[in-house]
Formats: sequence, structure tokens, C-alpha cells
Amino acid sequence: MTSAHRALSRGFTLVEVLIALTLTGIVVAGTLQALSAQKKFYARQARILDARHAMRASTTILSSELREVSAASGDLYSVSRDSVAFRSTVGFGVICRVSASTGSLALTQVSGHLRLELADSLLVFVERTQQDGDDSWRALAVSGISTGGGGCAERGSSERVLTVSGDLSGIWVGAPARLFRAYVFKLFEMDGRWWLGRRKRGSSLDYVPVAGPLAPPGSSGLRLTYFRGDGAATVNPTQVVRVSIDVRAPTNRTLSDPDYRLLSTSVYLRNND
Repeated sequence: MTSAHRALSRGFTLVEVLIALTLTGIVVAGTLQALSAQKKFYARQARILDARHAMRASTTILSSELREVSAASGDLYSVSRDSVAFRSTVGFGVICRVSASTGSLALTQVSGHLRLELADSLLVFVERTQQDGDDSWRALAVSGISTGGGGCAERGSSERVLTVSGDLSGIWVGAPARLFRAYVFKLFEMDGRWWLGRRKRGSSLDYVPVAGPLAPPGSSGLRLTYFRGDGAATVNPTQVVRVSIDVRAPTNRTLSDPDYRLLSTSVYLRNND
């Protein structure tokens, strides 16, 4: 009985322990390798999603801004491959009183953001006659904006009163008005990355990033192509009917792996007929 009990309770041999450790190491190594591969996969998917988000944001911002631009009315100031300058509408209203003596225009049915900032201007629609072809949008410089300020010419109260400088002759009560700000959108570098930036036209201020990061100019991070009504490309701001927007964004955060994604869209300008 004693010898049998000793035979049943003996421990593992060294060979058995080494085999167990080897098998355990193989399983652990395989698990770590699978986890590492999974981590790299999810990290790459996250970088791709970031790139897609940057491209969608860039195209959405440019498309929504350019859709309100009328080349025939002079809204486009300049066009190039990686930048565009135009009037960006920030507020709307309807003229309800014209005062040439005080140089003011009262507005009703106001929407948007009518706040006075540097270089804000107003576009007022001037309908000269009932015939087509002689109407135009007249630009006026705005030096002051106040709330209220009396009644309208017909009835009701004005919502905003704008102090302007310029020719007020021919402006009718009921004419639409657009407060705009002149912006430049351009691809620019900040902290080693390239961004879609915006700044006021004619200003010495730096660009403010609005979307990105995008690919550098050498990799066509932003490419704008302008077309006339007949489909031919043009660089004349007054002839632009459609703008093709191509953006590229990196799928990583380093410069050693230039793997870029491409997103393209096209937008038609306002009043392009």
C-alpha cells in the first residue's frame, strides 16, 4: 500500500514542466500577436475615419459657401487651384425704410448673423425698371448696426437699422439685402500639418483652420477647378458656373506613410444661368 501511494502522488518531471511552459508560451505569443494585429487594424480604421471626416468637413464647408455665391454679380474675387476668395453671406433682410439724409437702411424679416465686424458690407438689390437685364446688386459699406430704431415705411417695426455709406438712390422698400463678409479659403500649414483655412480678405491676420488635416499642396490636398456654362475650364471669376472640389487627407499622423484618401464633389453657383 505504501509503495502504491507513493507511485500515485509523484510530481511532474522536468520534461513535462518544460513541455507545459513551451505550450503556454506558444498560446500566449499567439494571443499577443492576434491582439497586436487587431490593435493595428482598429488604429488604421480610426485613421481612415479621421481622414474621411476631414474630407467631408472640407467639401461640405466649401460647397455650402460657394452655393451662395453668384459669379455674375461679382461675388467671386479671385480663383486659383488651392484657394478662392468670395463674398460670404452672413445675414439676410428686407428693406423697409430708406433714409438718404441719415444714410441708413431699416430691415425687417432679418435672419442670420447681422453683427458689425471689420469689413462687413451690404448688398442691396436695385430693380431699375420692370424689364430684365438692368437690375443689379449694389454694394454698400456698413459702419453701424443697431436693433430697432423706429417703424418701417409702410407699417410695423424694423428689426435692424444699418448705417451705410454709398449711393442709396433707386433702392426700393421691399428690396432684399444681404450682409456679407469677404473671405479667403486656402490650404495652409500649421504645426507641421496642412489645413483648410479661412481669413478675412485684405486682412493681415493668420488663417484659422476650419477643417483638416489634409494632404500638403504637393499631394493635391486641395484642388479647385472652375468651369463655365459650356463645361470648359476657366480662371475668369465672372464666368464660373460650377466648381469641382477635390480634397485628399492622410490616413495616419506621420509623414513617413503618405497614404492619402480622395474625396471629390461638385457645386453649382447661385444664379449661374
